Formats: sequence, C-alpha cells, structure tokens
Amino acid sequence: MMRKKIHVNETESVDPAEIVPEDLDSEASTEAGDEALSSGAEDYITALQAEIVELRTRAEESEKRVLYVQAEFQNFRRRKEDEVKDLQKFAAGEVLTKLLPIIDNFERAIAASETTDNVDAIKSGLAGTLKLLQTFLQKSGITPIESLGKEFDPSYHEAIGHIESDEYPPHTVAEEVQKGYILHDRVLRPALVRVTEG
Repeated sequence: MMRKKIHVNETESVDPAEIVPEDLDSEASTEAGDEALSSGAEDYITALQAEIVELRTRAEESEKRVLYVQAEFQNFRRRKEDEVKDLQKFAAGEVLTKLLPIIDNFERAIAASETTDNVDAIKSGLAGTLKLLQTFLQKSGITPIESLGKEFDPSYHEAIGHIESDEYPPHTVAEEVQKGYILHDRVLRPALVRVTEG
C-alpha cells in the first residue's frame, strides 16, 4: 500500500480523511508480511515432510536389498560347503576305482598260489601287479624318493642308524630300509635309511 505524503501549511486546510496514520499503515504491512511468511513456512514444511517420506521409503528399500543380498550370500556359502563335502566324500571314488584291478590281480595271485607249485609263475604275476601299482601311483603324482647313494637330507630321509661303508662318502645314504614317497612336491613319507658315519 502506497502512502501519500502530505505537507501541511498553516494557511492550507487539511482534510482529516487524507491523513493516514503511520501506525495503521505499518500494522497492515506487518500482517501481510506475516501471512506471506506463514504461507512460505507451511510450503517449506510440506516439502520437508515429502522428502522425509521419500528418504524413509528409499532407506526401507535399501535395507530390504541388503537383507536379500545377505541371505543370497549365506545360501551361496552353504551350497559351496555342501559341494566341497561331496567332493571330499566322492573324490576318492575315482582313485579307488583305478585300484580295483590291482586288487583283483593280487587276489588271483593268492588263488593261484594255492593251486600251483610254480613259484616262478606266481612271482611273475606279482611283479606284473606291482608294475601296475607303480604306474597307477606315478599317474597320480606319487613318485619314490631316490635315496641310495644320495647325501642325507632330513627333508626326505629319516635316519634310523649309522653304517660303516667304504663305498660311500660320509653322511651318505648307504642303505634304504623303507622307501619314501613324494606327492607332487610334498613328502608323503620320508625314506627310512642308514647313513654312513662321518
């Protein structure tokens, strides 16, 4: 609302209706400002409430997704554990299947020894069966440790005594009591040996 400025002269007469008191004008503008402020605050609060609702919805959806992913991961882990158990349980099956013909040959050799006196035939059959077993072990990655004449190595040999020898230098394997074996690069069983004194 615009105010009209009135200059008063002593000679001029002033119409009292034209005089707008300062208090009345200021009250009207304050009320209008309060209404505008009140309306703006309500709009702002409404917008904040809508944003809160949206953020809550997003948070709930995110929480559901996290719970779903956790459940999926637990299921995946459980399935993998079951698969590993099955592998451990049945992995030996393939190995044992390859051993069965060797067992059959041993049984045949024993049966033949009961019906024949031909020691050479039994010996030959046992040697063939041993060869089958050695081939099987080699294909499985199992190799014997070569010990005789080698320098004593506690990683591969287990000394069970000393022996005097003119054939071998000191600290050398002079006698192999029991063969040792390696699976790939790991010792399955050290060789039991007697070592020359040094």
